[in-house]
Amino acid sequence: MRTKHMLLAAFVAAGCLGEPSRGDDLGPPIDLSSFSAIGSPVGDGTASAPIHDVAYGSSTPSRRFYLTGILGASFATLTTGGGVDLDGDVYPSDGSVNQTLFTAGGAAGMAFDRENGLLRTEFEARSRDLMQGQANLYYPDGEFFDHPQVRAANGWSTMANVWRDFDIGERAGVYAGGGIGAGGYQLGAVYPPPPTASSGVTRFAWQAGGGVTYLFTERLTLDLGYRFFAIDTASSPVSAPPNGFGQFGGAMTSSFAASELLLSVRLYEPFRNWR
Repeated sequence: MRTKHMLLAAFVAAGCLGEPSRGDDLGPPIDLSSFSAIGSPVGDGTASAPIHDVAYGSSTPSRRFYLTGILGASFATLTTGGGVDLDGDVYPSDGSVNQTLFTAGGAAGMAFDRENGLLRTEFEARSRDLMQGQANLYYPDGEFFDHPQVRAANGWSTMANVWRDFDIGERAGVYAGGGIGAGGYQLGAVYPPPPTASSGVTRFAWQAGGGVTYLFTERLTLDLGYRFFAIDTASSPVSAPPNGFGQFGGAMTSSFAASELLLSVRLYEPFRNWR
């Protein structure tokens, strides 16, 4: 056993003292003294393709949601037409009621970037004050019959609008457009004794107009505009006692139109700070 151990030791010693290790053939050592001279790709201008910062998001995206508050004056005209009684006899009426009304409401919409301005689509809802005045009512033969007081109460409108804004300076702009939708009121006729005629009116409505804008900040715009607004003619059932002689009942036509001056404040991205 001892002889085997001695032979193994001699074999290992011969291998170590024999042919040199292959590591000696790897060539001269690498000189690392010039490594510090390699330039940084950013900061010293040696990079062939500079790196630019990319913003997380633009401050003025190409599409923005907005809310608008609206108030103004409506120079309105309520026109009443002929009344027809239950027997089919026509009791014509004529004359128009003209009155200045207060109107208020709001709109929600989306603004899209376009060349030299914006394209805005929105849904608008507004209400209008009570208007009332006297109308003339005639017998079927044309003789004057009565002058009831007619009224349009609880005026309202809901519109889908499209507006095109054009920049005329860094902050100022102009716009034009219009919309379609529905509008209505509670039509009433007041006779002595107290009113006995009342009927709800809901008809097609439309508007068109334009205005000027002023950009206070990136998100807040002031809007001063004009609109012509109209509700189609409607035929409404009415009933009223004519001078105490029997009961008049049937239908009366009416239509509503107005020139309106509106002051609006538009706020873009109203929920930005809530995110």
